[in-house]
Amino acid sequence: MKRVSKRWLLTWISLLCANCIHAAANDAARVRAFARQPNWTGIWQSTVWLSDASGRPPGGAAQVRATEQLWRDPPYNNEWEATYRAALSDTATIAAKNAGGTWCLRTFPGLMEGPRAFQVAILPEETLIVFESGQVRHVYTDGRTHPSEDDLWPTDLGDSIGHWEGDTLVVDTIARPSSEPMVPGAWASLLSDRSHFIERFRMTDPDTLEDRLIIEDLVALAKPWTMTLRFKRLRNMQRMLPYDCTENERNPVVDGKLTITPPREQTKK
Repeated sequence: MKRVSKRWLLTWISLLCANCIHAAANDAARVRAFARQPNWTGIWQSTVWLSDASGRPPGGAAQVRATEQLWRDPPYNNEWEATYRAALSDTATIAAKNAGGTWCLRTFPGLMEGPRAFQVAILPEETLIVFESGQVRHVYTDGRTHPSEDDLWPTDLGDSIGHWEGDTLVVDTIARPSSEPMVPGAWASLLSDRSHFIERFRMTDPDTLEDRLIIEDLVALAKPWTMTLRFKRLRNMQRMLPYDCTENERNPVVDGKLTITPPREQTKK
């Protein structure tokens, strides 16, 4: 019995040592993988929403509307263009949607051109883009593919996979909701459920992150829709202060500036 116990003990020790060696090898490889990644630390914000001393973009809402590229007319094919123009002329429906619209959370790709600051966490297996609204884009870089049709369904931020080409992160996104406009308020600007997005993120200088976005949609678009989004590192912010967008809508944008609406209990007093 003692011999058996000793043999099992030696086997257990050898397996433990093998696992330690394997873990050490993985740790070293992981350290090398981290060392190869670019440094995108800090807090970033879309250049569309960079504010002056007043806390709002210098030109207010008009400047934001003119600068946001996703507010521009999509390059629709003839069929979708006709539907788009008809929707734009339906002012009553647009007014009703604006009256009941919420602006705190955005869907992709409008989230990338919105006012919410974000941080980027780069891991060997994935890159996380974490917004102050609590929304998180998961870009898987571990070699996986998109889920099969049976396991894929639309979500607000879509399904994203990616890979690195030097210091450039290439992101492939599908499965965003076709019922959601490109940006809040652009109710007529829709894409089909076959829309496909390719992004190329890279730093162009120490304080500028660039996102070269190509939108493809063989159902809705006559040609790919291309644009370059830019983000500035907010040197005056040391930490990101998240707030809860799911409980209320207390942060409407008024004249291009985020505001805070007091709770109803306080308003009644």
